[in-house]
Amino acid sequence: MRFKVLLAALRKQWIAERTRCQSCGMPVIYDKKHRPGSPYCSYCHDGESFVKEMGLAEMRSRVRQLLETRKASPLVRFYMHWRLATLRRWRKSPGLR
Repeated sequence: MRFKVLLAALRKQWIAERTRCQSCGMPVIYDKKHRPGSPYCSYCHDGESFVKEMGLAEMRSRVRQLLETRKASPLVRFYMHWRLATLRRWRKSPGLR
């Protein structure tokens, strides 16, 4: 029984990792207004353009603040700080590396 619960949790996490917003990193399964086929969540992209133009540093700051508010562990905050740079919107950002 515990194995099935663990397997279900791992499967949900795997889906969340594969379907992250390519701007902020939020799993789009948690976005109630997500448009199917869009690589971005409704908080970052309105269908035509990004809701707010910003750089990677500003996005990292916003995500860090949100994770601190939600009392995420330091490991999760570190992971998301690192993970943001791998997302489509930020891969070619000037000064990324």
